[in-house]
Amino acid sequence: MMKKGITKQCTVRGVDILLDVDSEDESGDVRNYEMWRVGHYADKEPDTLDWIDTYFEPGDTVFDIGANIGQYSLYAANKLHREISILAFEPEALNFAKLNRNIVLNGLVDVILAYPIAISNRTAVDSFYSKTFAVGASLHALGREITQGEVPFEPQNRQGTVSSSLDDLTTTFGLPIPNHIKVDVDGVEDLIVDGAAGLFHQEELRTFLIEVYMHGDIAQRVRAGFATGGFLLSNEAETDFTPGVVQNLIFTRP
Repeated sequence: MMKKGITKQCTVRGVDILLDVDSEDESGDVRNYEMWRVGHYADKEPDTLDWIDTYFEPGDTVFDIGANIGQYSLYAANKLHREISILAFEPEALNFAKLNRNIVLNGLVDVILAYPIAISNRTAVDSFYSKTFAVGASLHALGREITQGEVPFEPQNRQGTVSSSLDDLTTTFGLPIPNHIKVDVDGVEDLIVDGAAGLFHQEELRTFLIEVYMHGDIAQRVRAGFATGGFLLSNEAETDFTPGVVQNLIFTRP
């Protein structure tokens, strides 16, 4: 039987979504990330919601990479009235468990399939480091104790995981070619792009949203990877490339 938490109903752009939270108490020493996500569901990532609203169509297949507790998978599934297939990738142990709880809570087990896999540029057995060992937390790291912006940290947990490139997922492992991909992984964005060179040439892939923390030449390297597959940065005019700023880059096929 699924552990019972506290069910919070969130309404995001007219879509009702349920989130399971372990506690409503926000007074502890560790931030209650779940309640923060409940409170900021509609305003944390408006451009991600816009991307879903603009580009997703019934029958599409989506990869949600760095799904956390599943907020954007849940929104897309409900927004498209379940007429969509979502593969959600989340390696961090606590978030993966809660991702699955939220899928069950919303009755979406036949729409969203969760994988405890990290995405990178190679397929391997690796270590995954949790910066903060709490449900809903982020800024974790694959393979090294360094998060976005090349900032080292002292992890609160270390676990084993399997990593895969996007090319291997869709060739060696036979997963479907997605129509849309979202990436929010806090530090290995360029590696994910490097591991998708073959996938970029698949016509089925139409859009790709990738969150990037601006530092060094990361934006240029990410853009160069997409350019090899013929993708354009569709929101360039609205993007702030100032170092230290986090931006969602949306690439589309002309």
